[in-house]
Amino acid sequence: MIQAAMIFVLLLFFIFLGFPIYVSTIITAIIFIVAMDIPFILVIIKMFGSIDSFSLMAIPFFIIAGNVMTKSKITDKLVNFANAAVGHMKGGLGHVNILASMLFGGIQGSGAADASAIGGMLIPAMEKQGYDKDYAVAVTAGSSMLSPIIPPSIAMILYSFYTETPVSRLFLGGVIPGVLIGALQMIVNSITYRRRGYTFESGKFSWALLGRTFISSFGALIMPLIIVCGIIFGLVTPTESGVIAIAYGLVYGFFISKELKLKDLPQVLLDSAVTTSVVMMTISAAGVLSNVLVRMRFQNEVLNFAVNTLQNPYLATFFMMIVLLILGCFLDPTVLIAMFATSILSIGNALGFDPIHYGVLMVIIMQVGAITPPVGTFLFISCGIARLPLEQSVGALSPYIFVILLVIIAMIFIPQIVTLLPSLI
Repeated sequence: MIQAAMIFVLLLFFIFLGFPIYVSTIITAIIFIVAMDIPFILVIIKMFGSIDSFSLMAIPFFIIAGNVMTKSKITDKLVNFANAAVGHMKGGLGHVNILASMLFGGIQGSGAADASAIGGMLIPAMEKQGYDKDYAVAVTAGSSMLSPIIPPSIAMILYSFYTETPVSRLFLGGVIPGVLIGALQMIVNSITYRRRGYTFESGKFSWALLGRTFISSFGALIMPLIIVCGIIFGLVTPTESGVIAIAYGLVYGFFISKELKLKDLPQVLLDSAVTTSVVMMTISAAGVLSNVLVRMRFQNEVLNFAVNTLQNPYLATFFMMIVLLILGCFLDPTVLIAMFATSILSIGNALGFDPIHYGVLMVIIMQVGAITPPVGTFLFISCGIARLPLEQSVGALSPYIFVILLVIIAMIFIPQIVTLLPSLI
């Protein structure tokens, strides 16, 4: 355990020096490979082996599809629909931000893309209307958590890859928790809106406007149904559904919204390649470090302590929750999934939990790190858009993190929150 602790200390050292996550991960792994006299060829084998999978092809396809839809101005449609649905309520653009994130999550499946696309549009709009910067950042970062939860989810695809858990059931398992978190965040937004004394004017609710915006955004809203239903009913694999999503995105952009042009495609592919490269490099680097930890028997030690020492299923689950939340403050969720997915499956099975219940629960816990300082990716993006120092956002963001943890605790004791929908197929 001491050696494993040294790994995480060294990893954090490189992260705080400013190295990207994947660079910090691979450097740390190489140092310990040399120190442990492990054949250096392991680095090459594990880096390529970690991403050599047909299942992982779904990730670049969904990234491309999301960028195609974003270029097709789908974000505008979703925001307009969200504004028509909830913009009249006390909380105004904050509610719009949360609902738009829920809808966008059904298309992209990436919290970073959510924070960039929705935040890039709504944070300046909220500031212009008079909202404080920390308020706008808190709503954006907090709601960006919904994208990796509501299907299709890149995080769920990764967990399925490492554990061979059916991705269709993981997708369905994330629906109710995602909706619950979104609803509770809207309540937090309403309370914060009143406490800060905001009194911004908002338009009256109109069924006619809601109907018009629904019709205009219908082509975007049905995309998640096409993707998820195809996977759930066994018509396509996640990888094939990614290809279908691209095809649908092109049809939508060229012929429905008519915002997508041929000249836009090279930039779309370039942006998608950059994002995919970062994700794949992170996965490959995490695969090398994970193998080093396996050789140190770190995962076995965690498994043994949780199952044999603690024994109580709920106590062991809270232990895993605390470990992942602490590590999540410093490590990207992708790295955590690569390192702990198989151990989590083993722990859940040993404690008698349903694999879908435990998998969805732990994936959501691992995503919390993306909105907590000092290395929260979604939080950094949101603060960057608002040009707000990270430390100034923590107070406003805390209630949004609290409701996420509240839903997580409810999921531990009420597994039906996760298992209800998967049990229907």
